[in-house]
Formats: sequence, C-alpha cells, structure tokens
Amino acid sequence: MIPMKWLAIAVGLAALLAVAIAGRESTRETKVKALASAVIGETKPMEKRTAQPAIAAVRPMALPVSEKAVRVEKIRADYDAIRKGVADELAAVAAASAAGPGPYGDTRVFLRRLALLEREQHADLAQVLDARELEDFELRESSTGQLVATRLDATTATDAQRRAVFRLQREFDERFGFAFDFSREALGERERARKRMDEQIRAALGEALFAAWVAGDVR
Repeated sequence: MIPMKWLAIAVGLAALLAVAIAGRESTRETKVKALASAVIGETKPMEKRTAQPAIAAVRPMALPVSEKAVRVEKIRADYDAIRKGVADELAAVAAASAAGPGPYGDTRVFLRRLALLEREQHADLAQVLDARELEDFELRESSTGQLVATRLDATTATDAQRRAVFRLQREFDERFGFAFDFSREALGERERARKRMDEQIRAALGEALFAAWVAGDVR
C-alpha cells in the first residue's frame, strides 16, 4: 500500500504537470493561429534578408509515447494547414495574373513563408520530442531530410553517414537556405560556407559516396 501522504503528493504533482502541459499547448495553439494570420496575410514586398542563426536546443516535455504521438500529429496538422493556405494564396495570385508570379516576387515570398513555418514547427516539435526523436522526424519529413534521402537512399551510405550529412546540410539550410540577400558580401559568405560544408560532407562520406552526393546537386 502507498501511504496516503505520498499518494496525495503524487496526485498533486500530476495535476501540476497537467496544468503546465495544457498551458504550453494553449500557448502553442495561440501562436499557430497568429502565425497563420501573419504568414498567409503578408503582402508587403520582400526586404533584404540576412542569414539566420541556428535554432537553439530546448528541453522537451516528459510525456508518454502515446501522448507524444498525438501531440506530434497535432503539430503536423496545424502547420500543414498553414502551408496549404500559403500555397492556395500563391495559386490565387498566379491565377489572377496572366504572367503568374515572377521569379523574385511572389515565389520568394512563398519560400520565405515556408522557411518561417519550418523553423516554427521545429521549435514546437522540440518541446515534445527529444533530440533523437526530433532528428528521426525531420529526416523523414523536412525538406533537408528529403534532400538527403533523394541523394543517398540509393547508395551504400550508412545511417550514421546519412545523419552526419543531414546535420551539416540542416545547419547550412538554417543559415542560408531561404536568405534573400544578394549583395556581393552575402553571396560570398554563402559560397564560403557551402565549400566548408562540402568538405565536411566529403570527410563524412568518403570519395565514392561524395561523388554520388554531388551528382544529385542542382545548384
């Protein structure tokens, strides 16, 4: 038998945890709604963008596996709905214009919005999943993970090698993937970072696999 004193303490802690989780979930849902409104409704011209810093690590909530799955699916559904709204808006703009969106107009705004959504989704998932679980999810679901799969799935690259490449590419993408500063200095910084990343990927894969990786590069 558990002493009543300890049972009462356990019940109290569970109640506090439930309140904390509910508060975080409410905050997230409020943020998602605001983000949907801001992202979908944005119509102002693109301004010069600088490289973004890497996303800081956070400590995830302690949740049962089943609860994690429910929350991850809710986060995914929320952001998929916002992405659909952004895509529908871009399609409507294209349909209203005989020429469609220009290469540096609506399309750039669309890509910027997708970058923002991906960063926000990463931050929300990091509150639910631990580092390994989050990496597994993004290897399957993120644009960076899909890039790695496209280039390496048909090769003999090991799981460790794929993860190493994913981390390097993700760091680069977070900084430069959707930056729209085309000044000479910014482009030079991007190119230097890309070369450093390529050398690190070469070291992680070896020459033969690196050749396969480069063969899929459409830069």
